[in-house]
Amino acid sequence: MTPFRPAAPVTRARFLRAIAVGAVVAAAAIVVGLLLGAERVDVGAVVAGGGTDVERDIFLRLRLPRVLTGALVGGALALGGTTFQLLLRNPLADPYLLGISGGGAFGAVIAIVTLGTATGPFLATRSVAALVGCLAALGLVYLLAARAGPLRPATLLLAGVVVNAFFLAGLACVQYAAAPTESQAILRWVMGGLETGGSAEVAVLAVVVPLAFLLLLRDASPLHALAFGEETARHLGIDVERVRRRTLLTAAALTAACVAVAGPIGFVGLVVPHAARLVVGSDPRLLFPAALLAGAAFLPLADAAARTLLAPRELPVGIVTAVVGAPAFALLLVRRGAGTEAARG
Repeated sequence: MTPFRPAAPVTRARFLRAIAVGAVVAAAAIVVGLLLGAERVDVGAVVAGGGTDVERDIFLRLRLPRVLTGALVGGALALGGTTFQLLLRNPLADPYLLGISGGGAFGAVIAIVTLGTATGPFLATRSVAALVGCLAALGLVYLLAARAGPLRPATLLLAGVVVNAFFLAGLACVQYAAAPTESQAILRWVMGGLETGGSAEVAVLAVVVPLAFLLLLRDASPLHALAFGEETARHLGIDVERVRRRTLLTAAALTAACVAVAGPIGFVGLVVPHAARLVVGSDPRLLFPAALLAGAAFLPLADAAARTLLAPRELPVGIVTAVVGAPAFALLLVRRGAGTEAARG
C-alpha cells in the first residue's frame, strides 16, 4: 500500500489565487460567448440600455441565459467528474459513469413521445422527466451496490454499467417505435444542448452548483486521504462509508440537475478535471475550485463555436465538446504516459 503523504499546505493565499485566476478565465469566456452568435448584436449598446428591440430580445432572452447556463453546467460537470475520479480512484470516471445520463435520457424520451416536441411548458416538463429519470437511475445504482455490502468503487462501477445499459436499451426501444419527428427530437436531446436554458434554469443551477461545491469542498481533505487507500483513511479517523455516500449523492444530484437542463453533454466532466490537475495538482482543496471554473470557461466557448461555425445553422454543443475533448484527452494520456516513463527512468 502506498504510504500516505500529506499534500503541501493549501494556504489561504494559494486558494484565493486559484479562485481569482479561474474566475478571470471564466469571466473572459462568458464575455466571448455573449459577443458571438449567429445574429449580430451590439452588446455594448444593449448593456448600456440602448440597442434595438430585436437586439435586446436576442441578448436578454436568448443569449444571456444560454451563456450563463453553459457556464453553470460546464462548471457542474467538471466538478462532478473531479469528484467521481477521486471517489472511485479511476481517471476515466466521468459524471455519467453511474448510469445517470441513461436514466435522464430515458425520462426525457418518455416526455417527448408522450407530450410531443412542442416548446413552452413542454420544455419544463421534459426537464422534470429527465431529473426523475436521473434520480431513478441513481436510486437503482445505490440499491444494487448497497445489497452487495459496503459501498466500494468496483461495486458502484459495475452497478452503474448495468443500470446505464438497462435505461439505454429502453431508450433505443422507445426511439425505434417513435414517429420521425419525435425520433429527431430524441436524437437532438441526446446530443446535448443549451438552447433550452432560460431564467428559471439559470436560477436553479445558480443555487444548486455553489451549494454542491461547498458540500464537496468540505470533504476535500477526506477524499485526498481516500486516494491513498481505505485503510489509510480509516487510520486517520475518517468515516469512509459516510464520506463516500455523502460525496456520491452530492455529485450525482449535481449531475442530474445538469442532465435535466442540458441533456448529456460529454467529455466536459472527463477532460476538464485532468486539465485542471495539470495546473494546480491533485489536492482536492485546489482541484475542486480549479475544475469548477475551468468547466465554466470551457462549455460557453464550446457553445459559442457551436452557434457560429455553421451559422445560421447550429451544431449541438455535445458534438463540439466531443470533437475537442477526444483529442485533448488522448493528448493528456500520452503526456501522462510519457511522464510515468520518465519517472521510472
